[in-house]
Amino acid sequence: MHDFHLHLARLSNPENIADELNRRGYHYVDVGCEPWEWAKVRDLNRAEVSCTGKCAEVNCAAYGIHPMIAEKATEEDFATLRKFLESDTDAQVGEAGLDRRFPGYEPGGVQESVFRRQAELALELGRDLQIHCVGDYMRIVKVLREAGFKASPHGNSTATVNVPRPIFHRFGGDVSAVRTGIELGAIFSLHKDSFRKKSTVAAIPLIPADSVRFETDADESYCPTTEIAEALIKDLGDVQRLYELAIKDA
Repeated sequence: MHDFHLHLARLSNPENIADELNRRGYHYVDVGCEPWEWAKVRDLNRAEVSCTGKCAEVNCAAYGIHPMIAEKATEEDFATLRKFLESDTDAQVGEAGLDRRFPGYEPGGVQESVFRRQAELALELGRDLQIHCVGDYMRIVKVLREAGFKASPHGNSTATVNVPRPIFHRFGGDVSAVRTGIELGAIFSLHKDSFRKKSTVAAIPLIPADSVRFETDADESYCPTTEIAEALIKDLGDVQRLYELAIKDA
């Protein structure tokens, strides 16, 4: 199993959870979206690689500046972000994006500026970009196009991972978002919430199979009634089953 977006550093006892997940063959992209958690994400990733000797092939980190803190981002934060990414050549950028619930969302505002800088950094370093979008997918696409994102002629197979791809994390867009995303070579990471809106459910079958991923987006608000590793495995399996049902019913 592969969880394409979770916040391991924000969970309780993340070291123990990481050990248990890897023991069970559950791998992930561990996302750090604020400066305070970047070092923790890095250290967790290093520890797992050291302990297993092979997790580097299936686990990776992502470092970014979330739109919820875009107004607080400093030049020092961007310099530190670059250092983390340059020191971890397997890491993705993000999560970065736009969110209408937080300050600076207006067109041309600070959220857009912070997102654009991270999109440009992802292209410069040849990294995939984990994108958070609550609001306007077309504004996201506009920034990506202006930054220079474009689809690889070879599609979205893992063999082309060196071609930077936008990743629509917790995808909640419609048919137009899928079509424009495909033009940019996007990965669509599906969460349970991706199946709540009829417009998104209708769009999901249009996504090429090799562009689909699954995620839990588990963070400090994740409060399962069972042991966390067990709950993550169940939740990720539920997302995959919802996807299979959506494809079957299309």
